[in-house]
Amino acid sequence: MNVRPGAKGLVIIGLVVLAVIATTGSLLVYVRQEAFMSERTLLSRSLALQASELRDVDPYTSLKLSVAAVHINADAASRKSLHESLLVLRREDLFTLNPGGASSVALSQDGHVALIKDDDGIAVWDLSEILDADMEGDVKKGDRLEGDYEDVSVLALSSDGRTALIGQDNGTAVLWDLNNLAQPIRLAAINAGAASDSYRPIEALALSRDGRTACVGDRDGNFSIWDLSAKTKPVRRSHVRSLGNGRISSISLDADARLTAILTGDRDVAIWDLGRHDNPIQLSRLDLPFEIAEPISITADGRKILVGSSHRADVWSLADPAKPIHTVTLDMPNQDLYGIAISDSEKIALFAGDGGSVPLWDLSIQSRPTNISSLKNYSREVTHIAVSANGEVALTASPDRGVTMWDLRELPEMLEDPVGVACDGPNGQEFTREEWTRYAGDADWTRYGGGLWGKDTLSACRIDWALSLNPRRESQGEAGKVM
Repeated sequence: MNVRPGAKGLVIIGLVVLAVIATTGSLLVYVRQEAFMSERTLLSRSLALQASELRDVDPYTSLKLSVAAVHINADAASRKSLHESLLVLRREDLFTLNPGGASSVALSQDGHVALIKDDDGIAVWDLSEILDADMEGDVKKGDRLEGDYEDVSVLALSSDGRTALIGQDNGTAVLWDLNNLAQPIRLAAINAGAASDSYRPIEALALSRDGRTACVGDRDGNFSIWDLSAKTKPVRRSHVRSLGNGRISSISLDADARLTAILTGDRDVAIWDLGRHDNPIQLSRLDLPFEIAEPISITADGRKILVGSSHRADVWSLADPAKPIHTVTLDMPNQDLYGIAISDSEKIALFAGDGGSVPLWDLSIQSRPTNISSLKNYSREVTHIAVSANGEVALTASPDRGVTMWDLRELPEMLEDPVGVACDGPNGQEFTREEWTRYAGDADWTRYGGGLWGKDTLSACRIDWALSLNPRRESQGEAGKVM
């Protein structure tokens, strides 16, 4: 009797059964892994959200949650949350009696001298000690500038922090010597060109890096350039009357005081050549794509200008100042923008506005501007902002917090390796089992490294290592167990 066909059939059936079993097993593992990945995505979002909510009241727990979120699912949102949690730990509030009164700020080139206007007047702050001592020193509040500065909202500081210019509501601006921060000396007053019996307050001013040139604009559109070489005897080099329809809202200078941008009225932005201070020449006007413009800021090298509006900031190339070219629009979360501050390298561009956050952009690559993070810690709005030329220190003013100093010296490292910066310490950002349950709910903490080596803790900084073990365990049918 010939049984060979039957044996062959059994072999085929056996192979089919084995294939079905293998396929079913692989499918089960795949389904299990997909479910685990979905859990990780949702858990990461939840932890990042809770980190955001805790950032102000408990910044250290916020950092721990942000590290865990990145290790569980390192997407753009979780990394941005970690950046923000790291930055909050590098802030220092410069307390005043009335935080809501802070109405203007300015910084020296190195970020060590600050000029702050609040309800009590204008004061000079020495930030050197707190910066040099890695946030362990004290901020030294210098003397206040004598005078009635109740309605002042415009001020400027030279790059070395030794010369200040303060606009007033009577058409004059006062020049101060700050060589001794504890004893500022009033040097002189300059008249913007308005009649002495008229109410024409200074609306905008700018001071050159070396403190030798001042540009001043008033409510009636008058613009003047002053030579401050002899600071006790300022000399007006030129005066242009009625630039446009309305007040001069903003003036921005490049580092060499050879190019300036002037905003007049609601949207008239003009570029001027100041090569000859006695004969400034208007080179061009921007063709704005919106009805309301403010604020404006020209970059240190004079090759770009940024103009803000609702939910946007637009960048123009000034490679040829006579022919500005619109290059890019930056989307902003703020309905209203109040200020723009840019470091010399353009790696730090900050935007003050409503909504309680300060978007932080890197504009150094013209073809690829990047929203890298934001300064968060406000419930209402940020009204004024300043950044040092080297991009290492920023000041923000808010009605609900007053003035805050931000130490940005480690920002490049934070952007390159935020987890490395966060985990540079002995504790590894550890959760207790109770904390994990509080923030992660019913997520099995052993999957994420809880209980390793007999310790009843979970290290946020070791979650990635614990997760790397899980695929091998899953393929062996032991999902969720970590040795």
